[in-house]
Amino acid sequence: MQLAILIYHYFGASKISGIYNPIRVLVASYLFMTGYGHTTYYLKKADFGFLRIAQVMVRLNLLTLLLAYTMNTDYISYYFSPLVSMWFLIIYGTMFVGARFNDRTPFLLGKIIISAILVTVFMREEWLLEILFKLLARICGIHWSAREWTFRVTLDLWIVYIGMLAAIGVIKIREYRLTEHAQWQLASRVAIGASALCLVWFFAFELLQESKFTYNHWHPYISFIPVLAFIVLRNASVILRSASSSAFAFIGRCSLETFIIQYHFWLAGDTRGVLLVLPGTQWRPINYIFTTIMFIYLSDQMAHATTAITSWICGSTAKASLPLPTTVTPANAAGTSRLGPDFARSNEDASVAIPLISPKGNTPGEPLPPEPDTPVRSRRWVDRLAEGSSPTRTPGFRMWSGENEGYGVKTKLIVGVAAMWATNLLWQY
Repeated sequence: MQLAILIYHYFGASKISGIYNPIRVLVASYLFMTGYGHTTYYLKKADFGFLRIAQVMVRLNLLTLLLAYTMNTDYISYYFSPLVSMWFLIIYGTMFVGARFNDRTPFLLGKIIISAILVTVFMREEWLLEILFKLLARICGIHWSAREWTFRVTLDLWIVYIGMLAAIGVIKIREYRLTEHAQWQLASRVAIGASALCLVWFFAFELLQESKFTYNHWHPYISFIPVLAFIVLRNASVILRSASSSAFAFIGRCSLETFIIQYHFWLAGDTRGVLLVLPGTQWRPINYIFTTIMFIYLSDQMAHATTAITSWICGSTAKASLPLPTTVTPANAAGTSRLGPDFARSNEDASVAIPLISPKGNTPGEPLPPEPDTPVRSRRWVDRLAEGSSPTRTPGFRMWSGENEGYGVKTKLIVGVAAMWATNLLWQY
């Protein structure tokens, strides 16, 4: 998925509607996984502490903010990091309000619907966003385009909420053991057939659109169809949901960095050109291979670096034992249906996550996390949200110092935000 987006940017395929439209669905898939992963995490862990917020926000924005200052670019021009950051905060707020009643499905669904309505109203009224951005410009020296941000958000306005609903659905399927129902096999076959038809319909529909601008009008309303259809087909059998690629998994682990760094390394001129290390048009194929290898290597190293820096900022000293996503093959696989009892589990384990580190290791006497009972697969950066570690609560309120360090996470973040605020006010545009 990430490779398709990178190649799409490299060859400037945005001018071709038949290519642009499916790429928009891939971006929507990332946002779907954001909603699915964070919702699953908060329903299972119920950890609404500040440390979790700090870990996610720092991990998502550290490299983006660094490049915005060093390359003299606009923060929201790297639209993916700001977009998933905004949606994370919306998901957090939605799940946090009345969190003690999250086990009541009607209440939970009501919160999601109200959140969707409020966000839709806010984004449809562009003047509200303009007022907010004017305040940011006056107080913080931040100059963002309300029109550009409105376009980015409204293009995938509801797919995150679809991901949240999917997370609830998967949890309830397991909770009520619907996979053991007598009609589950029939429902599975119907879902698989309908999903295949939906994918065929979508590609026919998007190819028949006059232009990408025409498709953009429909995208917020139909993007969930191919996303959900692919998920059902991906879990249609044990073989399909067990299949994986080590190469794709490697790219996935640094997908956030590849998306950000491409603007300045693989491409050039803020995506308006292509980086040429070897001059001369006759060397273009060799140049492409050479720069691609360097680009992937740099992205991988940057992913490790940002993870380590995030751990330091958030006061982490030891890596957490994060459960890895697994593919479960039931002992009686021969007797199970295509979307059998492990369908919900495979969906849950394929959730999205950010590589985070908990503030403390396991304390003496505390049971170790259970080992996965099946072979594990490599994960992408977006494959670690839902099963992120729940930090052990520490006694007291540590504002200025961490438990094992000179300064606490809040102190580091306050200093960092203050430094950016001062830099913005002194910045010459």
